[in-house]
Amino acid sequence: MRKYITRATLFTAMTLFLLLVSIVVVAMSGIENSYMIVIIVLSVLSACLIVLWVIIDYSFLFRPLYQINKGADAIAKGNYSTRLQIHKGEIGIVKLIESINKIALDFQNLEEMRKSFVASASHELRSPLTSMQGFLQAIIDGTIDNKEEQDKYLNIVYGETKRLSGLINSMLDLSRMEYGNIDLVRSSFEIHETINQVVDKFSPTLLKKQSQIVTNFSVPNIIVFADKEKIVQVLINIIDNAIKYSPDFSKIHINTYVHNKRVYVIIKDNGSGISKKDQQFIWDKFYMVDKARTPNKTQPSTGLGLSIVKKIIEDHKETIWVESNLGEGSAFTFTLKIVGNKTSTNVVK
Repeated sequence: MRKYITRATLFTAMTLFLLLVSIVVVAMSGIENSYMIVIIVLSVLSACLIVLWVIIDYSFLFRPLYQINKGADAIAKGNYSTRLQIHKGEIGIVKLIESINKIALDFQNLEEMRKSFVASASHELRSPLTSMQGFLQAIIDGTIDNKEEQDKYLNIVYGETKRLSGLINSMLDLSRMEYGNIDLVRSSFEIHETINQVVDKFSPTLLKKQSQIVTNFSVPNIIVFADKEKIVQVLINIIDNAIKYSPDFSKIHINTYVHNKRVYVIIKDNGSGISKKDQQFIWDKFYMVDKARTPNKTQPSTGLGLSIVKKIIEDHKETIWVESNLGEGSAFTFTLKIVGNKTSTNVVK
């Protein structure tokens, strides 16, 4: 601000100086030639004033423009760590500089995400391929020649191919969703009936772990309007995680309640919980909570499930969140809009 005041003061002083010179010229010259002389003098002095102003104001006007051009060129070449410096007095272009810095930051974050995704995807794809290659090589070389052992390792290879296929399908699904290439096929359905159908799919797993799922639906016969197939995918993923991260002989609770024309679905496990630090990252692609705390290490995760879950819920314009403390399990909650119920023809607007 001081720089602006100084410039205004200087410009005012120069204007007064021109006015004073003009008065002196008029006083010293005759009336006949005074107007012509004043015009000539003013023209010369104005030209000098402009030149002087440009010289004085060169750094103020052109230095930021040069900096912006240089910064934009660096960003265009992929140097996303570039930041433009904001100097005092450059108030007129501060917003432009801030916008360019924000664009650079966004590009930098995007590039870091891309590198992280490529590294994680490469690792996740390499692991099953390396495992399959090792077992198959051992069978081909005759290292494993016992029929029973061969069948055992071939089953492992088969399991790895299924995991690899699931990983690739998850990556493709997530990619399509992020680019908006998957349209939601919405329909009306009873959410509790759908939850029970999904729970039934896990009966063999629950029996094996001697665990159970307890449901508690506060309001019966809730009709929601959503993509049923996608909501089933959400339920399968969260319930699968709840079973996987809970020890044997556990009880997993699925509760629902209604508030403000929405049903809240809560799935709570009895696992080791998620730290506050990890909670902000669990929705990221390929992010997995410390594997050492995973009770079931025989079922490796792709690290994409929760990313897909969050995207599905967000595509429905709904919300999902997690509440967890270490040693106390985790509770995942998501919402869906209610449109009616089975026992009534009323529709919630």
